[in-house]
Amino acid sequence: MTEEQIRDGYDRLDGALAPPLDAEQRVQRRVAVRRRQRRTAVAGVATLGVLAVGATVVGLAGGDDGTGPAVATDPAGDPVSTLVLTRPDGSTYAFENVEVTCKAPEGEGTEGPQSIWALSPRVIKDGRAAEPFVYFTGIVSKIAGDRTFTFPNDWTMGTDQMPMVLFAADTDGNEVASSAGGESGTVRVVEASCDPTPVLRLEVDMTLGSEVEKHSLKVAGSLH
Repeated sequence: MTEEQIRDGYDRLDGALAPPLDAEQRVQRRVAVRRRQRRTAVAGVATLGVLAVGATVVGLAGGDDGTGPAVATDPAGDPVSTLVLTRPDGSTYAFENVEVTCKAPEGEGTEGPQSIWALSPRVIKDGRAAEPFVYFTGIVSKIAGDRTFTFPNDWTMGTDQMPMVLFAADTDGNEVASSAGGESGTVRVVEASCDPTPVLRLEVDMTLGSEVEKHSLKVAGSLH
C-alpha cells in the first residue's frame, strides 16, 4: 500500500467519531488542522491519523451496510448519569441527560466494528458549545467485559489500538479529550453491549487534556 493510499484511508476514517452536528463539523476541521500541525512538528510525520473534536479512532464507526443483522437502537430504559465536568476554578456542570445508542449518529461512518455511543445534548452557537456536552464512544468487542482503561497510555493515535474515546466541550471554546495529551485517570467500562439493546455502564475519573491548547478539565461520575 502506498503512502498516499494510507493517508487517504486515514482521511476517510478521521471523520468517524466527530459528534453529529453540522455546525460542530466546522470546529472539528479547525481542531484537526491544529492537532496535525502540532503532531507533525513533534514527530515529523504527516501521515498519522489526527484526533478531531473528541478524537478519531480508526475502525470505531459502527452500524451495518444492510447485509448484516439489524442493530438495536432503543435502550432498555433511560440511562442514569452522574457525570460531572469540573473546571479549574471549581465550578461544575452535571451531564444529567445522556443517550446511549448503537446506531451511528448522523454524519458518522457505517463501516467497521460495532460501536456504542453515549451522548449528551449539544447546542452549538457561533461555532462553540452553548452549554457543555460530553461524548463517549468505543468498540464494543474491545471494551466489553468489565475493563478498566488507565491514562496516559501508549495507544498509537489513529489505529485500532485506541478502543475508546472520551471527549467534552465547554462554553469557552475549550475542547478536551482522553487522547489530547496531558490526560490522566481511569475509565472503567462495567458493561457494554448492543445485543439485544444498547447497554453501557461506565465509571469515570478522568482529567482530559485540551485539544485547543487551553486548560484541562475533569470529568468524573458514572453512567448506568
